[in-house]
Amino acid sequence: MLFLISWSIPSANRVPCWNVFGNMTPADDLKDAGEHINIVGRWHHLSGDGGVCICETDNVSALNSFMLNWSPICDIKVSPVVDDAMSRASLQNKPYFTAKSSGDEGGDDDGASKSDSA
Repeated sequence: MLFLISWSIPSANRVPCWNVFGNMTPADDLKDAGEHINIVGRWHHLSGDGGVCICETDNVSALNSFMLNWSPICDIKVSPVVDDAMSRASLQNKPYFTAKSSGDEGGDDDGASKSDSA
C-alpha cells in the first residue's frame, strides 16, 4: 500500500533536524525506515521547513515506528494513497460510472476539458 507522508519542521527544531538529516548516509536512510518500508521518493521544500515522501508498505506497525523516529522534532501527517490505475479501477466499478462508448471522440458529456479542471 502507498502512503503520502508530509512533514513540517517547527522553526525551533529546524537546525537540529537539519543536522540529524544532513549527517545521514544512504545506509542510515535504510536503517531509519526499516526493512518493511520502501521509500518511493522524498522531496524537500526549498525553504527547508518540510517536505513530502511516498513510501510503500503493508506493515502499518513498521510505518508507525518509522514516523516515531522523527515525531519528536517534526509535525507529520500520513495518508494512504492510490495510483491512477487503482483509482480508475475503483471508479469504473461504481454504479454511477458511465463509460465512454467506443465511438465517442474525446471530451466529457458535461463539456469540461482537462484544462478546465486542472
